[in-house]
Amino acid sequence: MERQTKSRAPRPSLLSRTGLNAANFFQAEAVGVVLPVLNDFLKEAHWRYDQIGVATALLGLGTLVFQTPAGVLVDRMRSRRMLFFVASIAVAVFFVAIPWVRHSAFWIDTLLFLAGAAQSIFIPVLGALALALVGYNALNRMLGENQGWNHAGNIVAALAAYLAIRRFGSASIFYAVAIASVIGAFTVFAMRRNELDETSASGDGTHPESSWRSLLRDRATLMLLAAVGAFHLANAPVLPLTALYIKQLGGSTELTTFTVLSAQLVMVPVAWLSGRLCDSWGRKPVMAVAFWVLPFRILSYIAAHDPRLVVILQALDGIGAGIYGVVITAMAADLTHGKGQFNSLNGVFATAQGIGGVAGPLLSGIILQHFGFSLAFTTFAALAFVAALLLQAGVPETRAASAHPAPALR
Repeated sequence: MERQTKSRAPRPSLLSRTGLNAANFFQAEAVGVVLPVLNDFLKEAHWRYDQIGVATALLGLGTLVFQTPAGVLVDRMRSRRMLFFVASIAVAVFFVAIPWVRHSAFWIDTLLFLAGAAQSIFIPVLGALALALVGYNALNRMLGENQGWNHAGNIVAALAAYLAIRRFGSASIFYAVAIASVIGAFTVFAMRRNELDETSASGDGTHPESSWRSLLRDRATLMLLAAVGAFHLANAPVLPLTALYIKQLGGSTELTTFTVLSAQLVMVPVAWLSGRLCDSWGRKPVMAVAFWVLPFRILSYIAAHDPRLVVILQALDGIGAGIYGVVITAMAADLTHGKGQFNSLNGVFATAQGIGGVAGPLLSGIILQHFGFSLAFTTFAALAFVAALLLQAGVPETRAASAHPAPALR
């Protein structure tokens, strides 16, 4: 009875939902267009492709190193709104410093690593706040709503970046990041403290596991972790790779910002729909769509020789990313319900994502420098196919058969 009560959380107030949605919106706006513009910024500073790959990888490495500890920290802390606030301010400081420091590898790489470390907080803390606010049975729909606002933030960021770059140059994106981060830091406090069930936000376990490592004894968790790692190893380098490909084909700097925009326009409805399909279809079938779209999307770039066509094809990224952001948190909630360590497992999955964020750009930089775009796209398409096979063959449905129907949020 106790767990059922927690899973059926009261409907949150409009103010609290708005605060959580705004936090997702501004967090996305703060970092959503950094990678493609960062590549252009460094190329204008006469960096080599492999040096750019290292810089991009270090942004992911900062997230990778701290991602699992960030999840454990979110499980242990109860002031999760403050944690989000501190991380947002840190992101603002590190990115706004980039145009001001000397454009050497030491300074740029260090700031990118620190920014990645601060970003490691966002995935587990926003998932925890969603679960604390609505409970388990409304979680999928809340996640779909949150991710819809997250991707809307990326759309606004892409449009703002386009206008800013046209007027002020590529360095202006870092000032936009700082402004969005500061605004986002304060929006989270619109969530009412008395509407947050902090116990439920840690996994609703009356006898939680003693360590997050104990969660990895579960075969379903391990197989999902492997599939996620392969998926992001294939996917992480594609956005910066397509940005460079557009430049290679003669596209403008402004056009590269639309590699983000085209995908985000698709992500908003896909994320919203994914939250609802998780309840009707189950988690695995929805996630499988994301995994199987990826290899065919990557291969399609080989046949694209017009920079505008590359932007259009990049829209397919909205299917995978829109689904993944919702469903992986739902699956983490399924796997930890009654055990605790929800945020720790979210951190572990995000660590697998971070491994892709580090290894993928490093690999793409080396392949691109020595073998060209065609082999780079072929390599990452093959890795994406392996990820889809791992999910399809090794990961079972995680939704509990006894789960209650999802209540309406409105």
